[in-house]
Amino acid sequence: MLYAKLNKEGHIIDVATSQSDEFTQLVAPNDPVVAALLEEKLKSSEASTEDILKNSDNEMMRILEDLIDLLSAKRLIQFTELPLAAQKKLLSRKWIRGVHSNNYDEHLILEDSHKMNGHEDSLI
Repeated sequence: MLYAKLNKEGHIIDVATSQSDEFTQLVAPNDPVVAALLEEKLKSSEASTEDILKNSDNEMMRILEDLIDLLSAKRLIQFTELPLAAQKKLLSRKWIRGVHSNNYDEHLILEDSHKMNGHEDSLI
């Protein structure tokens, strides 16, 4: 989502990815004014498009992890229906995210490794 900063006349003068006191108006990225501002920001940015895509990939991975958790919690999919390699990668990332936020279960890897059809290899 994009939020716009408006001038006194109500025209969009800047955009940001998060809402704040200055950036209050929700706007569509395909709005011509918004698209022009985004293009100008991209051109003036020191980050390369490759760096921007890498950062976006990391953010998308987090979104996909949360989406899988949500679908599993709502019982729309079963975690065990995912390929074994995907299960292992998701479990290892969940454990690492927990360690990073100091909110992890020490037994997560041990418990889940026994559920993986008897495979004894590491999750990470």
